[in-house]
Amino acid sequence: MRATEEDIEAFVAEQWPAFLTDAQRLISIDSSLDAEHAALGAPFGPGPRAALDEALAIAQRMGLEPHDGGGYAGFADLPGESGQQIGVIGHVDVVPAGEGWDFDPFSLACKDGVLVGRGTSDDKAPLLTALYGLKFWLDRGANLRHAVRFIFGCNEESGMGDVPYYLEHNDAPDFLFTPDAEFPLCYGEKGQFGATLTSGIIEGAIASFTAGTAPNAVPGIARAVVCVDAENLPKADRIEVSSCEEGALVTATGIAGHASLPEGTLNAIGILCRYLLSAGVCSGEENAWLQFAASMAECTDGAIADVACSDADFGNLTSVVGMMNKVNGAFVMTEDIRFPAAITGSELSTAFEALSHVQGASIAVTACKDPFVVDPDTAPVRALMDAYCSTTGKKVRPFTMGGGTYAREFPNAVSFGPAEEGAYPVPSWVGGMHAANEGIAEEELKRALRIYIKAFGNLAEVEDLHK
Repeated sequence: MRATEEDIEAFVAEQWPAFLTDAQRLISIDSSLDAEHAALGAPFGPGPRAALDEALAIAQRMGLEPHDGGGYAGFADLPGESGQQIGVIGHVDVVPAGEGWDFDPFSLACKDGVLVGRGTSDDKAPLLTALYGLKFWLDRGANLRHAVRFIFGCNEESGMGDVPYYLEHNDAPDFLFTPDAEFPLCYGEKGQFGATLTSGIIEGAIASFTAGTAPNAVPGIARAVVCVDAENLPKADRIEVSSCEEGALVTATGIAGHASLPEGTLNAIGILCRYLLSAGVCSGEENAWLQFAASMAECTDGAIADVACSDADFGNLTSVVGMMNKVNGAFVMTEDIRFPAAITGSELSTAFEALSHVQGASIAVTACKDPFVVDPDTAPVRALMDAYCSTTGKKVRPFTMGGGTYAREFPNAVSFGPAEEGAYPVPSWVGGMHAANEGIAEEELKRALRIYIKAFGNLAEVEDLHK
């Protein structure tokens, strides 16, 4: 089922103001996890539930039948005739705003051709773009052959507790894509290993240490309160020192980013630990832990635990320390590993247990998922790739990645857009996913909308979504 370029361009121009209005409605909601206020129908807190309600309302206005899924993962349906179902899943939850913003993170802003706000690139605006891609065909009364279900997850950023609930109560779609990665198309994802390392009780000059807002993000800010006179602390790059009641507040500023893409980031934990070591104000026990933590934060390939490796499909293993806090006298640090098929989760667990033992720390494994791959040469995958290639004029192949998306939770799924590295350069002030000033080029989303329009048309021509 094909649409003319003229019809697509007219639709994008006509519908874009409405798209921006709907995007503002979604982005204005702080939908980060709020477990403290979880309730029946809102298992991840009121924010994710409010964002789900808004997403379902938008889908209903377009003509889809909404279901709230108990607040775990709502969905909206378009019936079909084939007996098979196309799924599209994205998430309406976000990571916490964090610090360092030059804009209100929960209001859609536009500057220099960039849409800014928490969820503009991950994943509210991309999910909405795919929904508007379906709207193109709905407005024309087209028969898309297969049923289409949009699934709105509410816990992608903090555990993916939404999809298991969904799959307990619903069959998996026959084919699914998620607009939560990059173009052209991702057919495989690295394994995921997570762990929390906890030191013993450590006494000394550090009254508090706080860094990071989520385990799956490179922290851009780290703070420590040390019991010394602020005037006695040296100056240093990326370090700010101020007086406080306990002595001195030391703030380190790095470059935040997603844990699956540590290249180009600068971990604030490592910066702060190195500064405290050089200041010479901490105890021997503290210095030992700070040295370990700094080395962990600075090592993004796993070499510190002797687990660095790579393979042809997935490339290099990546390693990120996402959070470190002092809790009840002990330091608690999170580790996020994205690994290729060249190593197993069991081997990673053994390596980090040994590393923790050397440091006198305890370890708790919080995640261990194997890599996954689907066949990149099936008809539905080719349909999506054709939509991308015909829109962009490029001839490319699908890829694999280190990021974790919903695709890995389903038996026949890929990630598909909305962005593409280097396609639409943005100013240096624009932050990436999980960072301050999160943003995406407006033209990039418009291109994604064109691609999604063609994708739904192409998928309607696929007779069997499993072949």
